[in-house]
Amino acid sequence: MRALEWELEWTFPAIKKQVDSLKSAEILKVDTDWNWWSISIEPWIHDLLKQIFYYWLKWKLVNLFNSYEVMIDKYFFWKCFWMTLDMDLVVIYKNMEKPQIEKLKESISDIFRWYFIEVVNVVFMSSDEWDKRYRLADRFVLDILRNSKANF
Repeated sequence: MRALEWELEWTFPAIKKQVDSLKSAEILKVDTDWNWWSISIEPWIHDLLKQIFYYWLKWKLVNLFNSYEVMIDKYFFWKCFWMTLDMDLVVIYKNMEKPQIEKLKESISDIFRWYFIEVVNVVFMSSDEWDKRYRLADRFVLDILRNSKANF
């Protein structure tokens, strides 16, 4: 409670009242021992909050990609969106120059950073390279196509 008081800059009674309310609503679980307390979110609400968190992250990315609609051919969400590839995001672009790609990379990083995700694995590939690798039956491209779901 004291740590929360310092982090939130709320008074101890205000924090205790909120924790007690959330505990009675079965949102928080409070484990007590003779010399420490542990406050955790109940698993059912944790999963729900995580889904909402990633939904909004994905929504922000889709809006960003829509603003580059003329230059981005396809995009796929992966690892941090519960997919099985080692990448978090795969972006297939067309008609993009190096400065535009760098600006897009910076915008993607800013969005992830805003959601407190510092390390992101993003693959940028030109449409020509994508088509060439598809024709050659490249494993990476085929894995993406085999496991991909709708973009949003």
